Amino acid sequence: MANEYIVQMEDITVQFPGVLALDKVRFDAKPGEVHVLLGENGAGKSTIMKVLAGVNTNYEGRIIYKGKEIVSRSVDEQRKRGVGIIFQELNLLDNLTVAENMFLGRQPTGKMGNIDWKQMNQEARKLLDSIHSDISETAMIASLSVGQKQMVEIAKSLSYKCDILIMDEPTSALTEKEIEALFQLIRRLTSQGVAIVYISHRLNEIMEIGDRLTIFRDGKYVDTVFIKDITIDQMVTMMVGREMTNYYPKVEVEPGEKLLETKDIKQGKTLKGISFYARAGEITGFYGLMGAGRTELMRAIFGADPYDSGVVVVKGNPVEIKSPEQAKQLGIALLTEDRKQQGLILNFTLNENISLPNLDTAMTQFGLNKSKETANNQKLADSMHVKTPSLEQLAKNLSGGNQQKVVICKWLNTNSDIIIFDEPTRGIDVGAKAEIYGIMNDLKKAGKAVIMVSSELAECIGVSDRIYVMHEGEMTGLIEDPKEFTEELIVGCATGAKTHL
Repeated sequence: MANEYIVQMEDITVQFPGVLALDKVRFDAKPGEVHVLLGENGAGKSTIMKVLAGVNTNYEGRIIYKGKEIVSRSVDEQRKRGVGIIFQELNLLDNLTVAENMFLGRQPTGKMGNIDWKQMNQEARKLLDSIHSDISETAMIASLSVGQKQMVEIAKSLSYKCDILIMDEPTSALTEKEIEALFQLIRRLTSQGVAIVYISHRLNEIMEIGDRLTIFRDGKYVDTVFIKDITIDQMVTMMVGREMTNYYPKVEVEPGEKLLETKDIKQGKTLKGISFYARAGEITGFYGLMGAGRTELMRAIFGADPYDSGVVVVKGNPVEIKSPEQAKQLGIALLTEDRKQQGLILNFTLNENISLPNLDTAMTQFGLNKSKETANNQKLADSMHVKTPSLEQLAKNLSGGNQQKVVICKWLNTNSDIIIFDEPTRGIDVGAKAEIYGIMNDLKKAGKAVIMVSSELAECIGVSDRIYVMHEGEMTGLIEDPKEFTEELIVGCATGAKTHL
């Protein structure tokens, strides 16, 4: 076949300030296949796809598209050629509706040149229906959860006629039902000859949906293999360059006193009388499907959102937390699920981001002691293995996994006793996940109360000492015996089919 490949990328090299992001790598995609791109955070996966999509035009190497050599100059030009991309970073405007975001800059117009709102909403509805989403086309983006926003991004990308569609961590915030619908959609697209480039750290998903697999490591090409010929353990070894056997290391610590407790917390229809506790020297897991209310509960405890009634008890004392600053003073830290919007200031340096919650530690009577600040932050960054040439690097230039590590550094800098991790490993590779689990265990050994909200069931089972399960704003499960940490019981509670309290 003359044009067996839709795209061939050869000797692609990209340099960022102080970092060789890609070093003469190659990648290709064929019609009707799902080609998975795998690697640790910072390996260069998103970087090479941004080159293909016209986002990053500062590159060296050759791109052959449908048999002809091209230069990737802009997103619009690549989109016209048939290259679509769903970014890992959501690219939506909060003050517009779902339909307005989907057709921004290309709204259908009537005979008088005015926007045809009815047609636009109808087209948006069709696209949402095609991915089995019940999100309203007239809903404001600001009112949607992270997972719902991701579904809108997917629907938006399908409004363009693509020959190749790049999906960068498309399922990181989706429910099981949404993932199943997405996979059905991918299969329909590939049956029509569309090439899918699929970037994910979820290895079970890769085994289910992928045809071929290319692995990058530290900005270099490693290998391309057929997924049917490889195991998950082999994938991990190729990706990290070493064998990993214990994904969820456990440390035994005798739990201490209750550091945090809630009693009958209510918030509109979102939280319907939630009571739970977290003890020193313990990792308390929270599992549930999207919309269960876990994130809303954590934000209420942290003072980020008000709640209607109920009591929060910190170290035995009832408190009324009205702001994150007050929560911080009480020794509570919250690592939010949306690190880009709520966890980091992307145009600030790493030094500035890490220092933000606790500038007092580097203050003297003469002002900020910059050298003390940098020394403290460098120590934290080194302990987290943050990959960066300097703490003066802007946060936006780091990979997703390294950004998450910086968020953790930022809150470790406050020396809090109660640390809430909301989806701490979303979009992070297995190597970085293991490091974050290690940090949770270190905090546990240090007598901290660690709370982990996770949508990854295996992670919740593997890391937690006790597991709470929520369903539609209610507590439906408390599982304290690790022998009862079964998928059947936990999913049953998460779907409302069972209760275990």
